[in-house]
Amino acid sequence: MQSKNRLYIISAIAVILIICLFTSYQMLSKKYSEEVTIEQFKKALIQKDKLTLKTLIQPSDSRIKVNNQSLDALFALIDKNPSLIQEIEASLRNESLANKSFYLRTDGKHFGLFNRNVIDTSGYFISVKSTGEQTKIYLGESEIGVLEKADASKEFGPFLTGSYAVKGVYTTNTGAKEDKVTLDLAGTQTTAETTLKTISSNSEGAEEKTIVREVIREVQPSSSYYLIPNSDYKYLTYDDIAGLSQKELRLARNEIYARHGYIFNSKDLQNYFSSQSWYSPNPNYSDSDLSSIEKANVDFLKLSE
Repeated sequence: MQSKNRLYIISAIAVILIICLFTSYQMLSKKYSEEVTIEQFKKALIQKDKLTLKTLIQPSDSRIKVNNQSLDALFALIDKNPSLIQEIEASLRNESLANKSFYLRTDGKHFGLFNRNVIDTSGYFISVKSTGEQTKIYLGESEIGVLEKADASKEFGPFLTGSYAVKGVYTTNTGAKEDKVTLDLAGTQTTAETTLKTISSNSEGAEEKTIVREVIREVQPSSSYYLIPNSDYKYLTYDDIAGLSQKELRLARNEIYARHGYIFNSKDLQNYFSSQSWYSPNPNYSDSDLSSIEKANVDFLKLSE
């Protein structure tokens, strides 16, 4: 009888241990799931929690720095485009291809059992060209390089997605001249090309001016360009289309479709986009390829034509 009781006790303890182990496994499996990682990332973006973001964002490219400066740039971009958080979340859940700035990656195991999910990120580059000599280039307040000669060019990066203030400073005998531009690095574009033009004269006392012009593009020859470079990830305003003719507005609207390879019936549109090296016809194009931002911009441009 005593041995039977002992057997019952041992069996009961074993069952309790199995239940505890199973429950713990289920809890830890949920804790380290992709869903929880995505929710933590979204919450940290909303709350601008730098400490959590520095833990979650682990770029596979070690050159990308996740620090206070790059996170401030990320927050600045989100402040300008609040819907970006939803775009990023949808992309992480594979519900949308609109924004691939961030994506999930497995980086080892927790306790040798559960995937360690981290947020990986694409790197963005800034390509700078100058017509002046000894032009210092700043990202925010940090000097990132010098263009020694006229027409010299240099590429900087990679940087975390964000909105960055780029400054060119050209020193003359009458003092330093500078200008700033804000570059939004996000979405499918991998390079922001900035041209620093120094307008000078040999005449004594002639005024010099540094002009910074932003052109965001995908990797492509410099002869190709977008009429509205950021129409695929930023809600357009009237400031973005100021000075565009009705013909240019029509091209800008169709440029959104062309990014996805839409094949045009109109001969003039065929000729125009075929001349752009970034254009690649896609027989499988579908309107579902457009993001919500792109659809809104199509409607905005159509009303403005």
